[in-house]
Amino acid sequence: MGGFFFGAIVTTVIMVLLCVGGEFSPFMAKLHALEQVIATVVIALLISDTKPLLYKTVWSERRSSFILDEDLNATLRGRTFGIPAGVMVGILVQNLLTA
Repeated sequence: MGGFFFGAIVTTVIMVLLCVGGEFSPFMAKLHALEQVIATVVIALLISDTKPLLYKTVWSERRSSFILDEDLNATLRGRTFGIPAGVMVGILVQNLLTA
């Protein structure tokens, strides 16, 4: 559950920052809603899933012996499933900010 909430919070923060950044940056202002959602999902995947994925593949020798593959699988699954929930919460927060 911790990974789910982490993915949701990271995605929500990124989405709100992209919304607020549209007021200050001309590049962000040109993004349509679908492009903003896609950019949010890609950035959130890079932020939340990079370290566990690297521990599972490339850095498997460097990780602690107390971290199991099942734990990494659960972390990746939770963070990845938290991203769509964060997108929905981010849309709701944007509606509250722009209203």
